This record gives sequence, structure tokens and C-alpha cells, in this order.
Amino acid sequence: MPRFSPEMIRTIALAGHGGSGKTTLAEALLAKAGAITSPGSVEKGTTVCDFDSLEKQYQHSRNAAAVHFQHRDTRVNIIDTPGLPDFIGRAIGALPAVETAAIVVNAQNGIEMITNRMMQWAKKRDLCRMIIINKIDTENADLPGLLTKLQAAFGRECLPINLPADGGKRVVDCFFNPSGESDFSSVEEAHSALVDQVVEVDEELMAKYLEKGEVSPEELHAPFEKALREGHLIPVCFVSARNGAGVAELLDVFVKLMPNPTE
Repeated sequence: MPRFSPEMIRTIALAGHGGSGKTTLAEALLAKAGAITSPGSVEKGTTVCDFDSLEKQYQHSRNAAAVHFQHRDTRVNIIDTPGLPDFIGRAIGALPAVETAAIVVNAQNGIEMITNRMMQWAKKRDLCRMIIINKIDTENADLPGLLTKLQAAFGRECLPINLPADGGKRVVDCFFNPSGESDFSSVEEAHSALVDQVVEVDEELMAKYLEKGEVSPEELHAPFEKALREGHLIPVCFVSARNGAGVAELLDVFVKLMPNPTE
């Protein structure tokens, strides 16, 4: 078994309302990372996280379940938390064990009660927060409208780090990539908004940015993590756990941009 130094470990809770697809997303991440041969199904009762007989019978999580995998040279620990109101205590109880709370939102249902509760609890615990909009391939999902609602509910610091493309079949990076085509909005504008938000936590970098008009991705890495820790940035990622869109990109976000326990 490989040994990982603390800086090469990420610990993340998947939280959010029931039906947002947290368990299915955990399966997709495990499969993409090679930890399992193929993703299981909540409907068939074959997922790694919903192993309890009642979870299989009722097709929803009742307890928090921990899984792990290796991506690149980093170990990622994921805690899949239940999303029904009856079990919110078990979801909240998982937060002390993580550095980052990834709030999963159903693209069609939008902001729901547990979405708000878990965002509030994660903020109360001073955790880094990110939002994962799942099921982006759902027919008639209003993704631009949902992003606007998220920003209205949780602040202008909710900025897309990638955007859906090709009708939700893939996503395009907005952090390292300054241009590209997306289903809505503008990759260039999203990139500029991210840089503007991140440099605000570093006066020297902001001065350089204002003088030269650009900074390198390498220079943005440390202030990006600082912005996360200070709640100055809440990255928004788009994904479809069902068709795989954005899953590989989400793995890279976890490994490249999310903070580790030593920082």
C-alpha cells in the first residue's frame, strides 16, 4: 500500500439534498480513478457507499460512508453523506473530518432545504466550500438560471471554475483556460472573474495584475487556496455523474486546487 505525506491527501465531504446524486457521483469518481472497475447503481443496490440493506431497499443513503482512491500522486478521501432531512445529523457529523465541503446540487431541482443547511454548517465550521452542479445533462435544466440563483443565495463568490459544453456532454475549464466554447456564458469572462476574485486576497499579486493585466496559473495557486479558506471564493463545478461529463475534471480540481490538511 502506498504511503502518502499529509500534503498529498485531500479529504472532502459530498453533501447536499437527497436526490442530488451524491452516491452516484462517488461511484463515478471511484470508477474514473480506477478504484472500482465500473460504477454501481443506486437503483440496483450495487453502490459502494450504500451497502446497508435498508439503503439498498429504499434507494437512499442513511449513513455517512467513507471511500478513498488515488488520483495522480494524491490520495483522495471522500465522505458520502445522507441528504434526507431525517438524517441530516449524520451529514453534519461528517464535517469535522474534512477540509472541504462539496455541496452537490441537482441541476433540475436547484437550491433545496439541505443545500442551504449544509452550506451554512460548512461556513460555520470555517470549511472550504465548493458547489457541484450535478445532472447537467437533464432535459430542460436551466443552468444559467441556477448559477444566478446560487450567487443570489450564497454570494458573488460563487464562481464557475468550469462550464458545460456540447449540451452537457463535457465541460470546459475556466481557471487555467482563458478561452473556449461553452453552452452558456463566456469562458473568457468566467476566467477573468475567477482571477479578479482570487487576486483580491494577495495585494502584491493584485498590483502585478493591475499593472500587467495578467498573471500565470502558477502564481494563482497559493492565493486560490487562501481565497477558499477565507470563504472569498466558492468554486462551482458542473458534472453529470451519469454520462461522465466533468468527472475527470472534478478529480483534477480535487487534487490540483483543493487544500490539504497541512495548510
